[in-house]
Amino acid sequence: MILERLVGDVATLQKVWEDRPAHFTGLGAFDDVFNLGLAEDLIVSRGLRLPYLRLVRDGSYLPVARFTHRTGTGAGSADGVADPDAVLREIHAGATVVLRGLTRYCPTVADVCHTLSGELGFDTSAGAYLTPAHARGAGLHFDPMSVLVRQVHGVKHWRIHAPEHRWPVGPPQAGGPPVTPVVMELSLGPGDCLYLPRGYLHDAWTTDEMSVHITFSGDVPPTWVDVAHLLVDQAAADERLREGLPWRFDAEPDALLAQVRDKLDVLRELLATVDPGTLAAGLATRHGTTSAPSPRGQLATMLRRPGTTGATGATGPAG
Repeated sequence: MILERLVGDVATLQKVWEDRPAHFTGLGAFDDVFNLGLAEDLIVSRGLRLPYLRLVRDGSYLPVARFTHRTGTGAGSADGVADPDAVLREIHAGATVVLRGLTRYCPTVADVCHTLSGELGFDTSAGAYLTPAHARGAGLHFDPMSVLVRQVHGVKHWRIHAPEHRWPVGPPQAGGPPVTPVVMELSLGPGDCLYLPRGYLHDAWTTDEMSVHITFSGDVPPTWVDVAHLLVDQAAADERLREGLPWRFDAEPDALLAQVRDKLDVLRELLATVDPGTLAAGLATRHGTTSAPSPRGQLATMLRRPGTTGATGATGPAG
């Protein structure tokens, strides 16, 4: 079970999920999934391209022209490829390297996310963060989804603030996040994991050594607001709600108010006829992950079938 490797105490994680942060310790090594050597290989030797590699320092993303270049010629050319020398130069200047979408190019992480998705019941992804000594990366912010932070190298200090609003459904508004009371402050070392519910403001920095951690998360989660989204389809079937607003509808506030009240009566009538089972099935279809089987392994199975390309030497164009 991947959750046991990530946090150890799965029952506690389930208890605090979307409610409050939790710190898990004594979890053992995670080097078989991700480590400093693998991070260096991905940055220096694998030709990562945007948007899978970004650099951030003191809360701001660096211009991509500072650490990417064009490589190859003709049809084999590519823009936005990481320039290893430039990336290392920016790291020495205090930049944090963010490796996004690890499931697309790091098989060990992809395997973990595949299993984790099944255990949690929603798709998960992962990103890694390499921060040099005496540096701060993203600055104070919150994530619109819950995250599991697994430290794999070095130590990073975290300060966590209460959310301004519980369970936000989007990024912070313009002007930056407010400073709310500190609810937890800790240092994460190898073998530690931090669970952060969505909305909790957090800031992190290194001291005397480089830090590498990997973060597992889902997308912005479906919420009960999504029930209302499903009702839109049913509402659109009623011609009384498909009617357009009249010309200059805002010029006569009293008439507009009366019409709004009338349409609310239509909506109440609609709600009285809604089948809860239909809504539940719609939520499962739209947001669930357990109904469709994974295609993993199907290609290998297909290639082993008689008459298909495989080790027995079927013919066909190379491509």
